Amino acid sequence: MSFQSFSDTAKIIDQQEIETNSFVINFRKDGGNSFSVDPNHIFLFLSFMSNNHEKCKQEIEKDEKFDSTKNYLNYQEKPYRALYKLFAKEQGFNTVGSLGGSQTKELTKVISKLISYTAEIPYSSVENNTYFDKNTINLAIEKAPKNSSSLGKPTSYNNKKDRFILWLKNLGLSDKTIKSYASASIALADKILLKDELLTSSLYDTENKALIRYAINRLHSDSEWQTKNDKGNAMYQAGIKKFIEFLDTEINLTSLPKPFILLAGISGTGKTRYVRKQALAHGAGNKNFCQIPVRPDWHEPSDLLGYISRISGTKYITTKALQFIIEAWRVVAPNADASGLGELDLSVPPYWLCLDEMNLAPVEQYFADYLSVLETREFNDGEYSCEPLLDKTVLATDGADIRSDLGLKDDDGLWAYFLNNGIPLPPNLIVAGTVNMDETTHGFSRKVIDRALTIDFGEFFPNDYSKFFAAQNVEKLFTYSQLTQAEQKDLQTSIDPDGSKSLNFLDSVNGVLKQTPFELAYRALNELLLHVACFNPQDEHELQAVWDDFLMSKVLPRIDGDDDKLRIINNSEPANLIDALVEVLKPEFDEIWDTSKKRTDLFRTAHDGSKINDISCRSRKKLEWMKNRLEANTFTSFWP
Repeated sequence: MSFQSFSDTAKIIDQQEIETNSFVINFRKDGGNSFSVDPNHIFLFLSFMSNNHEKCKQEIEKDEKFDSTKNYLNYQEKPYRALYKLFAKEQGFNTVGSLGGSQTKELTKVISKLISYTAEIPYSSVENNTYFDKNTINLAIEKAPKNSSSLGKPTSYNNKKDRFILWLKNLGLSDKTIKSYASASIALADKILLKDELLTSSLYDTENKALIRYAINRLHSDSEWQTKNDKGNAMYQAGIKKFIEFLDTEINLTSLPKPFILLAGISGTGKTRYVRKQALAHGAGNKNFCQIPVRPDWHEPSDLLGYISRISGTKYITTKALQFIIEAWRVVAPNADASGLGELDLSVPPYWLCLDEMNLAPVEQYFADYLSVLETREFNDGEYSCEPLLDKTVLATDGADIRSDLGLKDDDGLWAYFLNNGIPLPPNLIVAGTVNMDETTHGFSRKVIDRALTIDFGEFFPNDYSKFFAAQNVEKLFTYSQLTQAEQKDLQTSIDPDGSKSLNFLDSVNGVLKQTPFELAYRALNELLLHVACFNPQDEHELQAVWDDFLMSKVLPRIDGDDDKLRIINNSEPANLIDALVEVLKPEFDEIWDTSKKRTDLFRTAHDGSKINDISCRSRKKLEWMKNRLEANTFTSFWP
């Protein structure tokens, strides 16, 4: 019996009309609109269910609309919708996730029928049994190749090429384009990389993602690649860019809401090592990492960015940091010229500039130029703009060969752009400052804190002595964000699609902070919404985790003072600001506040790649610590 015949018989049970062909399953309610799903996508979903069955079961059962008097195998709309969202989020394939949001029940019928058909068991209504138990799913996967001839053989998802093709199909690209990208582009890259002994096997067969990225970056300097790419209207390079984007989805890259972070904590916890690991994980060798030890005598921007010297002729004295910024521009803007940046290559890895012991010198002084232009970064319809870090008038200094001094002799287009616009911040630059607070360092003004993402390193990445020789938790891999100004469309796939929940949350917090030096403005709201856009929470529990980390990184670092400074009027009565914040946060964090409740870790995963869901509310712990310190010392701050 074909799947079409099986579905025609099953129509008696659930009144669903199905039409199949070699590529898709078309389905609809009796007399309703028609929808399509690729059966390969369903088998990918089943494979995901099999490999993560307990997590998927918990996702169904933890939904607030789940009827606990029923079994998880009894279809329920919102819990099953949550399951499909989980799959879309973790695997990056939107077809099932999208249909699972708008056509939850009809899609479930299709999947259940396919399980029944391939496992060779009778079909029942989904209210009785969806067949989403692990044994039945595994049976369906096992039997699928011999029983699904009318559907096309399910893809072997252990094969990287098949996964790449499926990912391209999910983007809605034409079959011709998919063939060009997945076959011709990769074949030419393989030929060159194998010839130059940069790889020992195909890109598809190489598992070391760092090696893949390193090899691909070397393609740009190969004459055969350049010639064939030019003749092919850049088709080969477009295919490789898509392959890099595909690899990024496989390693679960997360965009940082802000390209400037402060890693604060005691010495020896691994702050500098963390930045180095983040950079090297992108596979560009060492060229996307630069460590600058900050000197205590730095007091102006020239200490970091260089200066004009007129000793023995006019010359620009450059710095390691400025050279690194120029290198970041080289890779992200290969098509720059006097008229503009051209098409940016935003598939390139982030360039991590690590300012080691950043506050040994006054940050507001030597870092003033960066702090000034950071907020001018803007992405608009794929175009990037930023005010110059080094002004164009400096580049046109009479009597100096600035182009040679900056090492731009061979970069005609980039030099022409800099000459007209100055040197702005590159979009792929992330600055990370490591910070210790002791008698040798300087504190931070709110001007710096407002522009940074402050990470309490010991809280976000704790050193667990018990796991020193065991499997460690793994830091998530971060990249630069292409968002600078939050818009509603950036929130569409989150649990807060119009931003109203986050706006109300911040308004409640700001109600305590108003008329104090710690009051929040529009920048704080924009950055909270950027947090939601980048971390993309799928339920209330995850949304509160995002809010929790926002408080820890953007709000609490601004708060310090003694009893007098922290005394406010709350409901017409004198109160301590920390106590008032706690009272506001308790109901806002109803999912994660109590010590018995745990939240998701947005910055780490377990060693096996699964989510960490057992950490305590960070802001609650920090506020308790700050309050205890205030009572003991009559002064408190976020910083240890």
